[in-house]
Amino acid sequence: MSDDVAGQAQAWVSLLLSGQATQADGRALSAWRGADERHEAAFRDAARLHGLARQAAGELRARETTALARPEPVAQSRRRFLVGGALAASVAGGAVLLGRAAMAPAGRAADFETAKGETRMVQLAPGVSAELNTLTRIARREDVGPRAFELLAGEALVSIDHDAAVSIFAGDGETTTSRARLSMRCLDGEVRVSCLEGAARVRSAGRIVDLPGRYSVTYDQASLAAPAPIDPIAEGAWRRGILVFRDERLGDVIEEINRYREGRIVIASASLRERRVNGTFQTNRIDQVVDQLRLAYGVSATALPGGVVLVA
Repeated sequence: MSDDVAGQAQAWVSLLLSGQATQADGRALSAWRGADERHEAAFRDAARLHGLARQAAGELRARETTALARPEPVAQSRRRFLVGGALAASVAGGAVLLGRAAMAPAGRAADFETAKGETRMVQLAPGVSAELNTLTRIARREDVGPRAFELLAGEALVSIDHDAAVSIFAGDGETTTSRARLSMRCLDGEVRVSCLEGAARVRSAGRIVDLPGRYSVTYDQASLAAPAPIDPIAEGAWRRGILVFRDERLGDVIEEINRYREGRIVIASASLRERRVNGTFQTNRIDQVVDQLRLAYGVSATALPGGVVLVA
């Protein structure tokens, strides 16, 4: 299908959705669709893509509503959100230090939080620091002890520089360690703990695993996997400003990219989501990901308002 036919189909769909189409436009559209089977196929594809775009835009609006409903933090924020059009954009600055009482009632309140695309070093306790990746939330667990914390969501590199034990909760498990460096990730109910230096003990799903250095373990509500060697290049690559993917589903790659990029990339077909891909992307040039995918894998991309990009 030529770009010209696809462009005409997009124009027809846009006209219909504008509410400005006349009966004459309707007759002209019917004639155009019937003139060539490629026109009909292009029109159906364009209509489907617009449906996906509306869905993605709806998801963005829902996230904006949730963000706007959140009360202002009691502590002075170094960062505020500017909301405009179909997406929220953040200004440069540090992580948000949030007062517990100011958080939304649903779920545990965060003491430290980063916005999309933001990284930040924080001091959790004397001798315990953490580098937070994009969209990460950490809470103190004073109900457990002064050296207990919880990774509520996101990803962080935690460094413990003394012998006193530290407990880090995430998902349905707990990791205990001292004098160690851990990379921890908690997303969608799955937790991965990677021990970069030292050693750690991970408890989850009724089991305990001792984690040596340069090994990682993954758990969820129902299971705790056996430790596996870490990929020293991919592990913590975000701290160097890059994302490394090796033989991963394109759907999973795009979901990870969406954690860094304002707006949303939507894959139009189930088969394309399952495609295995490799790639290395720079987080400070995350908008170039779509161009890289287009060149490397021959996918097409349609940019829509609100930062939505449809990939097909």
